[in-house]
Amino acid sequence: MNQKTKKHLKITGIVIVCILAIMAILPYAFQDKIEKIVVVEGNKMLNARFNFESLNISLFKNFPKASITLNNFYIKGVGEFNNDTLVKSRKATAAIDLFSLFGSSGYDISKISLEDTYIHAIVLENGKTNWDIMKTDTTAAAKAEKPSTFRLKLKNTTADNLNVVYDDRQGKMYASVKEINAECSGDLTADRSTLKIEAESKAFTFKMGAIPYISNAVITAKMNLDADLANSKYTFKENEFQLNAIKTNVDGWVAMLKNGAMDMDLKLNTNEVQFKDVLSLIPAIYAKDFESVKTTGAVSLAANAKGIMLGDTLPAFNASMVVKNATFRYPSLPMGVDQININASVKNPGGSADLTEVNINPFSFRMAGNPFSLTAIIKTPVSDPDVKGSAKGTLNLGMIKQVYPLEEGMHLNGTVSADVNMAGRMSYIEKEQYDKFQASGSLRLSNMVLKMKDMPDVDIQKSTFTFSPKYLDLSETTVKIGKNDITANCKLENYMGYALKNKTIKGNMNIKSNYFNLNDFMGTTATTTATTGTATTTAPAKASAATSAIEIPKNIDFNMTANMKKVLFDKMTFNDMNGKMLVKDGKVDMQNLSMNTMGGSIVMNGSYSTAASVKSPDLNAGFKMNNLSFAQAYKEMDMVQKLAPIFENIKGSFSGNMNFTSKLDQELTPVFNSMQGGGSISTKDVSLSGVKVIDQIATAVKKESLKNMKVKDLKIDFAIKDGRVATKPFDIKLGETVLNLSGTTGLDQTIDYSGKIKLPASTGSLAQLSTLDLKIGGTFTSPKVSIDTKSMAKQAVSAVKEKALGELGKKLGVDLANAQKQKDALVAEAKKAGDKLVAEAQKQADALTEKAGGNILKKLAAQKAGEQLVKEAQKQSDKLVKEAEAQGDKLIEKAKGE
Repeated sequence: MNQKTKKHLKITGIVIVCILAIMAILPYAFQDKIEKIVVVEGNKMLNARFNFESLNISLFKNFPKASITLNNFYIKGVGEFNNDTLVKSRKATAAIDLFSLFGSSGYDISKISLEDTYIHAIVLENGKTNWDIMKTDTTAAAKAEKPSTFRLKLKNTTADNLNVVYDDRQGKMYASVKEINAECSGDLTADRSTLKIEAESKAFTFKMGAIPYISNAVITAKMNLDADLANSKYTFKENEFQLNAIKTNVDGWVAMLKNGAMDMDLKLNTNEVQFKDVLSLIPAIYAKDFESVKTTGAVSLAANAKGIMLGDTLPAFNASMVVKNATFRYPSLPMGVDQININASVKNPGGSADLTEVNINPFSFRMAGNPFSLTAIIKTPVSDPDVKGSAKGTLNLGMIKQVYPLEEGMHLNGTVSADVNMAGRMSYIEKEQYDKFQASGSLRLSNMVLKMKDMPDVDIQKSTFTFSPKYLDLSETTVKIGKNDITANCKLENYMGYALKNKTIKGNMNIKSNYFNLNDFMGTTATTTATTGTATTTAPAKASAATSAIEIPKNIDFNMTANMKKVLFDKMTFNDMNGKMLVKDGKVDMQNLSMNTMGGSIVMNGSYSTAASVKSPDLNAGFKMNNLSFAQAYKEMDMVQKLAPIFENIKGSFSGNMNFTSKLDQELTPVFNSMQGGGSISTKDVSLSGVKVIDQIATAVKKESLKNMKVKDLKIDFAIKDGRVATKPFDIKLGETVLNLSGTTGLDQTIDYSGKIKLPASTGSLAQLSTLDLKIGGTFTSPKVSIDTKSMAKQAVSAVKEKALGELGKKLGVDLANAQKQKDALVAEAKKAGDKLVAEAQKQADALTEKAGGNILKKLAAQKAGEQLVKEAQKQSDKLVKEAEAQGDKLIEKAKGE
């Protein structure tokens, strides 16, 4: 390579490096401007809350286009949809013409890609939609505002993990499509274009009213659409759809009208559908060795839709499926299911969704020689469901393993017998016209046993549901789940309204249990017991999963009576739990719920509610407590460990009452800074030995006997505010010594207490101080106790002053004959009393210093307290003289007046 070539390559390399450097640096120069453009333009176009966490720009990803990525982007509704999120996306990227960023004529977008995106489309009962968020020019403000300068020139759109929910509350339709991967390409700038679309989803669900038609089906689509973009009409050309194993294609077209309606003329072609393909719509079969299943039987499947869809108005449609004398069998199993006959249709002549009619007559089969048949006709599903249906037959659950490959370790046994008939309108039940509604028959379960790997066994010996127009009766039924048992009988009202229209179900229920461990169902911290010889130890066991808040349905109105002999929750054990619980409007009210626990008994009244929020339930509780053990309360209740850890070393029991309200977190633990309440506890005989803060007080006042304090008749009133416990002043008596305490403790276990300790006369010179003031701080694990020396000084001076004034009063008015002499005597006696006050203070100061001994720190503290004593005494002496002079002047003035 010659020198000239090397030079050209070097220059070229430098130029390339410079270009790359410019491309890397340039986005940062314009990032602020582009962020502003996106926010401004988004708010111009949308009548919604629009925002994102951050914005990135790249000139490499879609060169020569600039790539603008919005991270954690969302669009939230306003007004009626204020609590709903229409779109949220972890990453939304748009390819925009680079040069349009520097001009003023607009911004051209040619590509959009979405990653981890969720779309929730809602139609309210009044027909209003949450996706109608584009601003219009109907208002003066909108007309005055400059139009948006974004222009879509899309040629490619992709979505990775797109999740869509369509919730039509007016038409009573619900659909969800999860984990969609899709790509759409075509020139959307042309008046007419061919759009190529490929999409797949792992879970498609569709239901109308209370009937689920498709559940978690796998769908794929490949299609070419002849797009008349000028008139918003899309005609299906080459296309293929697959729903689980059903492959089909669509003929026809869809057009978007200006008023937001959709016009269509569609027909489903299903010439090659086999019974095995229909069987794939059953999730359990499609997911289990589906390829090996052998089937026979004739199938016909048809569907079409023609007309306009807008709000509650539906196009005319008809979907039907007929299966005649079909069978299926797993080759590896000895038996199969035969005599399968299905004749089902869903149709609407066009117009109101209330004109939809569902007809299943019959759906029948025979399994292991036992026939089972179901029929159902549903009309006017929106306004007043008109239902006619029956179920008759026997299912031998023990034979399922002969026709279906159960999971390893799974065992199923028992018999389900059904003979149920129903016919009538929902309005008959609502108007209590039970004579017009037919409902009869029963559903029986007997000897039912379910065993699954890593799950507790379920055993139902006998249970019967009896149907009548007014009630659904459940006879006394005992269900055993592992070691847990629960027996229930109930009478349920409005069960049809609950099943068909999500109405409130009402009833009375009685529940009994010998043993019920809530930790088995909630994953809370439990206890494990290990036995060695005759000794038994209990230790915490790690939970398999975190507790989650239990949602109380708003459409349940139950009056429940509970009688449960043993209930376990977290680390607590409750025996002989009895009382009433009212379940209504998303709340459980507990009435006189009594139980024995923690060595004593509790009566609880209160409520647990998820009506406002499932993520943060509300607890309103009142407890009447009798003889509960301090140590057990500390051991079993996390709330006590955090708010009153002093309980750990108190020996004895307490009684009292407590009321509080609090938010709960997802682990059903009180959110302490939200707690408000109060109460009182009292004790008859407790020991405070080993309590650190008491030990510290004993050391501070040099009275070691306080460390083994045993207290009788103690009462403490307390208040809880914002997660902090405040106690009113209370006395602890030990012989002639009285300790008075008050203050607050917090969730962080900090102490902010003040105290007074009254010492008996036997204490000596210190007794003349009457009461020592204490300051208690630090934490429960490391308390700090100190004596307020200034307060001590004031008390000593006050005591001596009262004594001096008492002696002075005895002498006044005895030896004096006139006003002047009385004044002189008053002043002289006051000076004498003041001198005595100072002398006594000095004596007490010397006693404090002498008592401190050789400890230099204590000696300095005593000297400081002594100086304060003398100083306060001198002030009081001067005050005595001044007061005597004032009193004498008044006597003289009085004499002059006479």
